[in-house]
Amino acid sequence: MTLRILKAVRSGRGLLAVGLGGLLLGAPACSPESPSAPEATESVAQAAVAAPIGQTIWLKSCLTQKFVSADGNLGANAPLVADRAAAAGWEQFQIIDGGNGTIALRVAETQKYVSADTNLGGRLVADRTAIGDWERFTWVDFNNGTIGLLAKSTGKYVSTDTNRGGNAPLYADRATAGCWEAFSWAAVGGGGGGGSWKQIWSDEFNGTSVDASNWSYVTNIHVNNEQQQYTTSSNNVQVNNGTLKLIARRETNNGYPFTSGRLESAGKREFRHGAVEARLKMPVGPGLWPAFWMLGNDINTIGWPACGELDIMENVGYGNWTSAALHGPGYSGNTPINGQFTVDSVANWHVYRTEYSPTEIKWFVDGTLVKTTTKAEVQRYGNWVYDKPLYIILNLAVGGGYPFGMNGATTPYYGVPQSTADLIGRTPQTFEIDWVRVYQWQ
Repeated sequence: MTLRILKAVRSGRGLLAVGLGGLLLGAPACSPESPSAPEATESVAQAAVAAPIGQTIWLKSCLTQKFVSADGNLGANAPLVADRAAAAGWEQFQIIDGGNGTIALRVAETQKYVSADTNLGGRLVADRTAIGDWERFTWVDFNNGTIGLLAKSTGKYVSTDTNRGGNAPLYADRATAGCWEAFSWAAVGGGGGGGSWKQIWSDEFNGTSVDASNWSYVTNIHVNNEQQQYTTSSNNVQVNNGTLKLIARRETNNGYPFTSGRLESAGKREFRHGAVEARLKMPVGPGLWPAFWMLGNDINTIGWPACGELDIMENVGYGNWTSAALHGPGYSGNTPINGQFTVDSVANWHVYRTEYSPTEIKWFVDGTLVKTTTKAEVQRYGNWVYDKPLYIILNLAVGGGYPFGMNGATTPYYGVPQSTADLIGRTPQTFEIDWVRVYQWQ
């Protein structure tokens, strides 16, 4: 997005700104002396399709049952080791598409790439800022819960042979694969081997009224120069025919020219790490501002933006794109952490989803990953504040700073051009929610 207007801090709730599967190649047994996996072939490269591209994972050595680490405290050109009892930042790697069926591994702590530099005898180091052939690997699924990494630079498997030292340094120098060359893995915060997403809550909006155990009406929010008064009226908030409807009307209320609806799950449904998604359909008209987002549940004690804000989906009335963003201390208002995503039409049903873990936040549209932001990327601007319970907000604003930044309208209302004011006057505009669902990795 091109403009974010700094939001005013307020009391009250929230501020809006904006399988592993694969080709069976011969599974390694858990013994270094066991029969090996096949050597690199054209069919082996095809197994990279199973790699969890975009996810942050840990790797655990079959031999040592310890986590692989890229500990930068070990010095320049120190090898990766497989000797850690827990997986923190040094032991977490984001899987990047390396092109042509390969992957690269980026260290969560440093954002640098793992390399099998042939000048170092195939030793795995983690100090590279770009992806070349030394940094490319094939993800080989052994179809038994473990995988191998085949280095493009050497054409050989990565090994954790303890005969090289007690910390099991990693080298890409084995033509075949046994337990030394096998790794179990799982995604940090979910999405990888060893578990699955389990739905823990939902509101399907199948009744005839707002479920008070899930949602509260919010009517006292006036921020961002928005032009609506939120109400509890059924003219603005309805549940019928299997959907929740937030409806904007052109009618004066409390000095504002429009009315609309806003629901929040604060104090009722709050979630620490997981996946949150909703199936949404939106009105089109510059200045309409539907949003699906989350706030840290400590906003009333530490304020905004220190509480953290995760915008899963926002739209300012344009039919072919939506946006997402993070707001926190040092990166709020006109935040640098944002993205804009093309859709066929926001007036059609689409599923918008976020997955948030201790190391990264991902955004999806209709199941397609459209953006990943890591903890390290956020910390370039300020504190990471997304390891607490967050609550969900659904609202339809009219006008305000973000719409104004896109349409430039000042009349008849700030962020609302005459065409949209007339549109709402003729036909109330509806933000429709089919369902909201929450998952955790188990």
